[in-house]
Amino acid sequence: MTLETVEQVGLIAGAVLTLCIFSYLLSDNFLYRIAIHIFIGAAAGFVLLATLESVLIPWLGATVFSTPFEPPRLGIGLLPFLFGLLLVYKGTPRLSRLGDFGIVIVLGVGTALALLGAVNGTLLPLLGEAARAFRPENALNGFIGLIGTLSVLVYFTYVGLRRLSGEVTQFLPVRFVGLIGQGFIAITLGATYGLLILSALTALSSVLADRLFVLIGR
Repeated sequence: MTLETVEQVGLIAGAVLTLCIFSYLLSDNFLYRIAIHIFIGAAAGFVLLATLESVLIPWLGATVFSTPFEPPRLGIGLLPFLFGLLLVYKGTPRLSRLGDFGIVIVLGVGTALALLGAVNGTLLPLLGEAARAFRPENALNGFIGLIGTLSVLVYFTYVGLRRLSGEVTQFLPVRFVGLIGQGFIAITLGATYGLLILSALTALSSVLADRLFVLIGR
């Protein structure tokens, strides 16, 4: 079987699965469920293979099976498997506390990595771009960005004054600035939603064109 034949078979299978997914517009039917199960199975298999090839095998090669043999490196290599074993104990009532310790380790490490990534990958670049936006040629854009950022932060401020009746009300300046922030949020969500629709339509038209070319014999 040649490479071109394999590609044609893949395109035809993709066209059939695409039609099965579109059949959900009619009703929740058997063809749609088959396509979803195939997609989930393929995605799970891909994630498993990617994890083995990109994470587990390199990790074991660099720690447990490294040469020359070093006990500290062996201990570091076995730590993730120890934490995974602790998570297994979460399903047993008597040893569930050990599972809680594993969950704490996973959440702590995950939170630290997420925080570090957010600061280095998002917050610091945004601060740098905001500082560069206040150049004379971009003063208006920088001012709009500053107003939008501050007003959105004020919109998510829940500090208010509790009256004798128990009702909590915000001060008029806070509510006014919050309304401006709400407008910025609405514009951002609308623009994002429009871009997503355009991207989805572009991808859909490209996929349908490829499938139709294959079905009519190209």
